[in-house]
Amino acid sequence: MTTRVLVVQSQKLVRQGIRAELSRNGALDIVETASGAEALSAAAHDAPDVVLLDFELPDRPGPEICAALLERHPHLVVIVLTGHRDEAAVRAALDAGARGYLLDDDEDIDLSRAIERSLAGERVIDPRVAALLLDGDSAGKPKLSAQELKVLRLVAEGLTNPEIGTRLYLSRHTVKEYVSHAMRKLDATNRIEAVRKATALGLIEGTAPPSTGEGRQIRETLVYNDSGAPARSSDLKVTPLKIDELETGSEGQ
Repeated sequence: MTTRVLVVQSQKLVRQGIRAELSRNGALDIVETASGAEALSAAAHDAPDVVLLDFELPDRPGPEICAALLERHPHLVVIVLTGHRDEAAVRAALDAGARGYLLDDDEDIDLSRAIERSLAGERVIDPRVAALLLDGDSAGKPKLSAQELKVLRLVAEGLTNPEIGTRLYLSRHTVKEYVSHAMRKLDATNRIEAVRKATALGLIEGTAPPSTGEGRQIRETLVYNDSGAPARSSDLKVTPLKIDELETGSEGQ
């Protein structure tokens, strides 16, 4: 099965280098764009599975493009590939819904493997920026998109995914993706906890308890090498952080 990858990179030489590396994997179909506007257009017309997104685009900020892509195509997996390694940039990417954050100066990086792991549900983050997240202040409200908030409000009313889809004219799968994104941003293990956290943060109004449902726990854990020390980039090639497969639980999914 072919995986379509959309490469969004303003610098032509860098873009060509990424294409050359990915082309070694015959299972990848590659589409290139050089701006945020082109990325949004390509996402609509070429139906990519994964987006490799540079954060320095000529027309719009990277986090804004990331959020816009996921707002229109919730199924997309977005991996930021950039030279920025400051905490603010990393948090902006993850808050916008990016599944991964990789540094383009890592000579050992295996982009094909990163894509494979992200599609399997893992969060791929360079160890150097992962350390920033562990050391930094994690306070602050999660940034949920308008559509994620709409879906979460209906979850709070007790609606199932099919019922929410009918109300918002969305497919059941799309609703599930929005719930999963909201759960991830809120660090919630299930839809009920997501509603409670969103209500406590003032993101949605308190309503009647939602229908009972069970979700798989979402976990982010540091991976360690055989010696027990934190893994290095050279050990893992891709990331020390892992996120389990997101699967919300609700009747009538």
